[in-house]
Amino acid sequence: MPQSIPLLQSLRCRLIISVVIIEIVMLSILVWNNISIIQTTHTDRLRDTASSMIQQVANTSGTYMVAVDYASLEDYLKNVTSYKELLYLAIFDRDDKMVISLGPFPSGPFPSGPIQSGQFPEKNRPHADISPAQTDDGIFDITEDIKVAGQAMGKVSMGFSLGIMQDAIKKSRIRGMSIAAIEIILTVLVTIIIGIGLTRRLGLLSNAAAEVEGGNYSVTVPTDIGDEVGKTAVAFNRMVSEVSNRSQQLQKAEARSTKLLQENRQLIHNSLEIQEAERKHLARELHDELGQCLTAIQADAELIRDLSNEDKRIETSATAIMDVSSRVYDVVHSMMHRLRPGILDNLGLVEALRDEIKAWESRNPDTRCIFTTDGDLSHLSEHTNIMLYRIVQECLTNISKHANASNVTISLQNTSKKIQLEVTDNGDGFNLQQHSQGLGIIGMRERVESLNGNLQIFSDIQKGVAIIISVPLS
Repeated sequence: MPQSIPLLQSLRCRLIISVVIIEIVMLSILVWNNISIIQTTHTDRLRDTASSMIQQVANTSGTYMVAVDYASLEDYLKNVTSYKELLYLAIFDRDDKMVISLGPFPSGPFPSGPIQSGQFPEKNRPHADISPAQTDDGIFDITEDIKVAGQAMGKVSMGFSLGIMQDAIKKSRIRGMSIAAIEIILTVLVTIIIGIGLTRRLGLLSNAAAEVEGGNYSVTVPTDIGDEVGKTAVAFNRMVSEVSNRSQQLQKAEARSTKLLQENRQLIHNSLEIQEAERKHLARELHDELGQCLTAIQADAELIRDLSNEDKRIETSATAIMDVSSRVYDVVHSMMHRLRPGILDNLGLVEALRDEIKAWESRNPDTRCIFTTDGDLSHLSEHTNIMLYRIVQECLTNISKHANASNVTISLQNTSKKIQLEVTDNGDGFNLQQHSQGLGIIGMRERVESLNGNLQIFSDIQKGVAIIISVPLS
C-alpha cells in the first residue's frame, strides 16, 4: 500500500511553489523598476515643462514690463495659465511688488494686517523647489528673474500642481500591479497544468516503487510515451522483472537453506540426546560390569593374601593386584563421573554442580568460584538437568583454558517462568566482533537451542565474559 506524501513534501507542490515564488520575485522587481521609471519620467517631464514655460514667460514679460504695459502682459499670461498643470503664476517688479497674480497664489506667513500697495515680502513667498520629487506640499514652485539687456526687471513665480502627475503614476502603478497579478495567476495555472502532467507519471513510478518495496513484483508502469520518464519506466519494469526472478530464486534457495539448517540442527539435537544416552549407558555398564569385576578381583586378591601362609611372594603379588585394581577402579570411577555424574541422577542438578565446581576449584586453586541458586530447581526434567550441567562444565573449561580469571560467579535461578543461568568472570575477555566462535560456544548454543532457550554473550578486552542463558520452563 503506497504511503501518502505530505503536501509540502510533494514534488508537484514544491515545483508549483518554486515557480510561483520565482515569478512573484521577478514580476515584483519588474513592477518596481517600471514604477521607478514612470515616476522618474513624469518628474523629468514636469520639471522640463516648467523650466521651459517659466523661461518663456520671463523672456516675454520683460518686454511688457519695460513698456509698463501690465494689461497686455496679463492677457498674455492668461493664455499661459490655460495649461492644466499650472496652478498659479505671479509677476513681481523690481521692488518686489506683485503686479500680476493669476491662480490661487499659495498663502504663507503674511505680516499682520493688509499688504500695502501689493507688497509681498520675499520671505513670505513659496520657496523654489529643485525637483518635483523633492516637494512636500504637492506644488512644484519655481522662480525666474526677468531681465532685459542684463538689467533686472523683476521676477516671475510659477507653481505646478503635482496631482495630475501623481494620479498618472498611481494609475501606472495599479495597471502594472494588475498586469503582474494576472501574469502570476496565469503562471500558477500553467504551472499546475504542466506540473500535474509531468508529475503524474512520476507519481505512478513512485507508487510502483512503493509496491515493489512491499513485495509486490507484479506491478508495471505504463510506457506509452518515449520521453525521459517513459524510458525510466521501461528500465523500471525491466528491473522489477529481474528483481522478481532473483527474489524467487533467492526465496527457493533460502527455503532450502532453512530446511537444511533445521534438519542439521535437529540432527545435532538428536546427536546430543543420543550422546548423553550412550554416556549414561556406558557409565552404567562400567559401573555394573567392570566395577563388579574389579570388586571380585580385589576380594580374590584379599583371599589369596589371607591364605598365603605368610608366603612373602604370594602376599606381595596379592597386595600388588589389590593396589592395581584399586587404581583401575579410581580411573573407571573418574570416567563414569565424566560420562554421567551419578550425583546428578541421585541428588539433582544443584548438588551435581556443587560437586563439579568443588572439583574444578581443586584443579584451579588460583581461581575463586561463587555458586548461588534461587527458587525450586528440584523438578527439572532429566534433559534440562544434563544440558545445563554440560553448559556449566564447558564454561568452566573455557575459563580455565583462556580467561586467566581470579573470580568466577555462577548463578542459577528459577523465576517461575524460566530458568536463568549466568556465568561471569573477571578474566581477559575478548572482542565479540573480531573473535570467531569456537566449538565450545557453538556446542553451548546448540544445547541451549535444544531447550528452546536463549544464549547471550557479553564481553570486551580486559573486561571479562558474561554468559546469560534463559530456558523457558514450558
